[in-house]
Order: sequence, then C-alpha cells, then structure tokens
Amino acid sequence: MGRSAAEVTASVADEAMAQRLLGWLVPDGDPLVALSAAEVERFCWYELPRKWHGDAREQQRAVAVLADVLTGVGRVRAAAVCTSATTAQVLAAWQRSEEAGFAAYRKAVAASPTTPPDVPELSWGRVMGIQEALARANLEGRLERALDEGELDPDARTFPAARRRLVQHWITTAQPVFEGRAPLEVVRRERRELWAAAPPNERHALLAAVLPALEEPAMAPVDTAEPLRWLLEQIGDGVTLTQSGYLPRELVAAAFARYPHWYPIGKGPRSEADLFQLAGLHELARTHRLVAKRHRMLKLSAAGRAHLTDHQLRQRTAALAWLGTTAAERQVAECALCALWAEPRLRDDLRDALHPVLAAGFTHGDGTAMERKDTERLLWRFWHTGRELGYLERERSIDAPISLSATGRPAALAALRLLAEGPRDHI
Repeated sequence: MGRSAAEVTASVADEAMAQRLLGWLVPDGDPLVALSAAEVERFCWYELPRKWHGDAREQQRAVAVLADVLTGVGRVRAAAVCTSATTAQVLAAWQRSEEAGFAAYRKAVAASPTTPPDVPELSWGRVMGIQEALARANLEGRLERALDEGELDPDARTFPAARRRLVQHWITTAQPVFEGRAPLEVVRRERRELWAAAPPNERHALLAAVLPALEEPAMAPVDTAEPLRWLLEQIGDGVTLTQSGYLPRELVAAAFARYPHWYPIGKGPRSEADLFQLAGLHELARTHRLVAKRHRMLKLSAAGRAHLTDHQLRQRTAALAWLGTTAAERQVAECALCALWAEPRLRDDLRDALHPVLAAGFTHGDGTAMERKDTERLLWRFWHTGRELGYLERERSIDAPISLSATGRPAALAALRLLAEGPRDHI
C-alpha cells in the first residue's frame, strides 16, 4: 500500500530538516559519526533555542529528526541527548525567558557526564582561547569514549572522582593534538599570552619585568602567609569576642608581642581597633569564611582548618586578598606588583606609574574620568593588605620606597600567576 499524501509530505519535510541540520552541525561535510555528544548538547541546549530561527514546534521537530539521523549512524549516546527529558526542560526554559534558558543550559551542561569538571590544576574559563577550546573539545571526546567503552559509569557512586582522575591525567599527559605537549602547559601558555596582550596598552611596559619569571615553571608554593597562619592558630577551637565584636584583648596583646612593629608608639594597643593589621586579617578570615561565629564565640570553620594545614591553599587565599575583589582593585594591584617586582618605588612614583593604566581602563559610574586620588585610594588598599600579610617591607619613614619583602616576592609571583593563568570570564 502506498503512503498517504500527508506521510509523503512529512517525509519530505523531515528530509529537508535533516539536510538543514547537517548543514548546521557539519558544514564542512565531515561525517556525522564524528560529531561528539557534547556538540549535540550545545546544539540542543543553546544553539537551537538561541540561534536557530524557528518556533517551539520546529525545535521539537529538529531534535526528533536529529535523534533519528544520529541513531542511523550508530550514535546512540548522542541521539539520546535529543530525546532526553533534560533537552525538553531546557527548550521549555528558553521559551519562558532568556534568563531562564541560560540558567537551564548552564545547569544541564554542569550535569552532563561528558563535561570536563574543574580540577585543582585547571578551572575552565567561560571565555576560551583557541588552544583552551581545542583542549576542552578533545577532552569531551575522551570522556565520551570512556563512557561508551565502560571505562566510566555515570551511575556509579565513584563516577565524579573517577572522572576527575581521568581529566587530571589527560591534561597533564602529552597529547598528539598538541604535538606531544601536555594540554595544561599549552592552556597556561595561551592564557599568559592573552593576559600580557590585553588592553590597555599603558600596562604593557609594567608587565614586561615579570613576564620572564612567569614563563618559568611554577615553584612549589612556600609558606608566605605567616600572619594569617598565626591568627588561625590563635583562634583554633574558639575565642570569645568582646561585646563590640572585636577579638579578645589577650589575642590583641599576643599580636603586639609577636609583631611589635604593628603598633610602634605608646604603651601598646588596647583593642583590635588599635591594630589595623590585625583587624584586616580578621576581616580577611571572615570574608573567605575561614571562621564561623556563633553568638560571641569565634571558631575556625572547616575551610579555616584546611587553610591551617595547607600552606598552598593559604597562599592562594592570601594572594587573592592582596589582589582585591573589584576589577579596578585588581588592575592597580597587578600593575603595582609588576612595578615592585622590577624595583622598589617611592609612593608617589608608584602612583604616577599606575594612574595612566587605571585612567585608560576605567571610568566612574557617571562616566567621569578616574583621578589620581582614585589611584591613591586603591593603592592604599593594596599597601594596607600587603603590610598585614607581611608582603611589603616595613618603611622607616613615609618617604621611604615601597619594596617587596622576602615572602612578598614569591607571593607577588603567585598572585600574578593567578591573574595570568586563571580562567577568563570576559573578553
């Protein structure tokens, strides 16, 4: 019995849809079998609802046809993405709003077994260079093969840890796609190059002094954040805060005894309010949730206990605190570290070297230009935190040059490496 006109029409429409899908997914004529499950996920969860011109009904037809085409070439895992409940939920979220769509897309990607997770050696950026994108795409393919061959079982309780181990091994092992170099090495080099070339041009001369040191292999982290370690040790299992919420007077006295240069005048501090370095360290511990407060009792949190025993973790947190939290703070800290890496600088000279960079890259919310007083304020924050952590030499007078201390030099390099080799969230 022949097919009805409706069946013939549907068949022709499906064939046209299949050709459109192939033109979109494999525009260079590559075999469909080479299409990874991760690429299918990106199409179904982002490109189809965001870039494909068509209403909800056409989107549903597209995923159904794509599932049939992929099944026909033996790509069962990729086909299952198209017909999954996750895809239906993501497409429905895009129909509600763009915000809901993006949120559903990010959640689906994070839950996908073929998504390479962040590992201690490498966090993936939202914005990637060519080499990083190539590394991630190849790693997605490696994870998919491991799933298809039974090397990884997404339903196993041990799956997250097994996937992390596979990722760590792959990124640190020489790979043919990178001509025998380890992907981690390639990604870090690309990130450094992009960081060094980023605008504004006014920062390039300051960065030049530290670039050779960043090209050297990273040294094992040293225990540079000694004042932070000391404070965490003092808090330990708990201290009772004053009625005003300050650290107890006995801890303030212990800080003065250990760091007398923190309060070089008078008989000594009476409270935390008299020691800005101690107050700054207390604030750092609270900001990074290294301490937990219940009523007037202050104790180390789980993160605080981890920082107390892991100097690598402690150095990273201290470096992040030194860099600051806003983009302007980080820009000033970055350039100050590069300038001080080259040589000690008088305070005014350092400000004058940094201000053109800040002025070129930032404006106030109302569009007005950044002024020297803005650079001075941000530089003071950098100096203040550096003194708290022992990263800047004690100045004998206000006219003395600012210089990195013995622990400040490796800390400066660690902080700059975080900026240069860390994940990028924007172009």
